[in-house]
Amino acid sequence: MTAFVLPRIDARVPPMVTPAPTVAANSAISKFLLDAGAFSPSDIPPVWSDSVDACERALARWVNREIGPLHCLTPVFSLNVLRRGDGYYDAPSSPGDVEALEMDWREGDIHQWPLGAGLDTLNRQTRGLGVIVLHVLDRQSRMAYPLFTPAVAHEMASMLYWCGEDDEEAALDMSCEEGDEAAREEMRAEMVTAALVKSASPAWVHDWPRGLTLPTCARHLRRALKTLADPAARRIAETALALSQLHLVHDFQPECEGDSIAFGAVLSWREDDVTVRVYDDMLEMAWQGEFCEIMGTARFGIDNPESFGQWQRDMKTRFQAIGLIDRLIHSLSA
Repeated sequence: MTAFVLPRIDARVPPMVTPAPTVAANSAISKFLLDAGAFSPSDIPPVWSDSVDACERALARWVNREIGPLHCLTPVFSLNVLRRGDGYYDAPSSPGDVEALEMDWREGDIHQWPLGAGLDTLNRQTRGLGVIVLHVLDRQSRMAYPLFTPAVAHEMASMLYWCGEDDEEAALDMSCEEGDEAAREEMRAEMVTAALVKSASPAWVHDWPRGLTLPTCARHLRRALKTLADPAARRIAETALALSQLHLVHDFQPECEGDSIAFGAVLSWREDDVTVRVYDDMLEMAWQGEFCEIMGTARFGIDNPESFGQWQRDMKTRFQAIGLIDRLIHSLSA
């Protein structure tokens, strides 16, 4: 019996044939990133067939190295190519078509993290410590990597259910006939009310003490560190202190239409409390129209590789904040 041997393709043969103009355009993009010093040679994969894909993988390694190990957040950075005249596209047809590169970032795998028990433990260790830590987390995440906190849930509930008011009374007035108390109570029982949102967590979660600025938080945290004996509580206080001292700028805002649903995590007080319901309702409403999942965007002219290097330098503080935010979530939810 004759044995047939299938032909083998030499490993040097590329698995896909790419048109020469596209190869030239990809080379222009790769040259831009190399001229910018976007990554070190060790970040480049040892084997690759597409230069742009290899650059994206190298950039991902650079991002991971800058942020450090993460437990709760999964930031995803995407490199997009813009064609002269009409915006985004996947496959450049010639080097002259490439006008700019754009980097955007978003959360890749959002999860819920209940923090109530951890914050209560901090408050028992040192009065008000949990208040300070959550305020720093809420305040700095809005600038660096937005989180859906109980405070954000309260703000979102106002827009989703209460016509922008502090409670549901205006919405009930619009939906029920005057004097029909039975209809009002029936509707109230089925909707997310202000009382339901506020009862999910302590009052201080929604109403921060006056004058609670980041420098004030830093002073409280330094004072707490002088007396804290518990190692876990000390680590949380040290992390919150480091986060509170970062100077974060609200830049690189995405230019996209629709409702923003760009959050890195859902922080509830307890497992599956009303914060999660508000978040789910927000998503359902956003999905019915235009929405935006992008947290940030930066654009670079193809003839200005120095701008990419400047963006990388500008992102260092944000990357540091993302790492500290992740560390706080992980410690508080443990």
